[in-house]
Amino acid sequence: MNNKRDKDKKISIKINGEKTNFDEDLLVYDWKLSESEAAAGEEAEDNGFDWILPDDEEAQPPKEYKKINYVSGNKKKRKSFKNPFQDSVNLLMSIIGAVVVGAVLGFGTLKVITTTDGPSAPAATLQDTTAEGNTEGKQSVSAVELQDFSTSIVQGGVYSTEEQLNAMQDSLSAKGFSHASVEKDGQFFLFLGVAGDLETAKNLGSKLKDQGVEVYAKDFVLGSKGINASKEEKTFLEKGNALYSTIAQASSSGVVGGTPDDAIIQTIQSGVKELEGIKVGQESIASMKENLVKAGNLAAAMKSPEDAQKVQEELLSYLQLYSGL
Repeated sequence: MNNKRDKDKKISIKINGEKTNFDEDLLVYDWKLSESEAAAGEEAEDNGFDWILPDDEEAQPPKEYKKINYVSGNKKKRKSFKNPFQDSVNLLMSIIGAVVVGAVLGFGTLKVITTTDGPSAPAATLQDTTAEGNTEGKQSVSAVELQDFSTSIVQGGVYSTEEQLNAMQDSLSAKGFSHASVEKDGQFFLFLGVAGDLETAKNLGSKLKDQGVEVYAKDFVLGSKGINASKEEKTFLEKGNALYSTIAQASSSGVVGGTPDDAIIQTIQSGVKELEGIKVGQESIASMKENLVKAGNLAAAMKSPEDAQKVQEELLSYLQLYSGL
């Protein structure tokens, strides 16, 4: 069997047709032998470790602490003062309080008895008095409808913005011209005069043109509208608008040199007297009443174009306030 192994170890190589045999020893390693050798090597190593301990130091004795007791100084006791009259004061206050309470209760009881003995007022009378007190000086306001208000005017221009209107008004005021503005359909209308009819308005406009102001005459209508007003205020507005046209006719004629007849003056005076008897509560309507009454009194007494121009100023103010209702 060993011979077979030896044969197995031989290697034959042919070079140029010649056969050559080689012997090769195979090395076999025994793993058990290597393990025992490694263990022996580990035992041969001597890894020593020296323990080093610190030197003993002498123990220091603990420090001693002494307790210090603080002794406070002598305290003097205060003697409380007792008012010898305290009990008397308390008793006196109790007596006064009882007397006051008794007097108040007695007076209240006497008042109730006296009121009950008197004649009682009927419940209906008391209720009516209360209602009158709540409504005293006040007018019942409700929604009312105003009809169209038509008049002839002398117009100084139409402006799309309030700034342009104010600039023109300032210029006219500096020159001494009366004016009023009315907002309608998103535009601002500037008026310099009013008249009872279109022909008189044209004559008034011609005089203003002679004074260097560009104007033109036209009929102007403020449409119907609903407002909140009392019955008295509605009556004033209806009668006031009718009187307005009469005063406008008289004053516009007076500005251009005309003189109103006595019949117109009497109509104005009677109309003013009627308006003065109508009570109005709202501030704007009260101002309109003041303007119209003043215009009527001035128209009844005017003697010159200057007087007539003052009437025109009051009528222009009335028209501007009416448009703002």
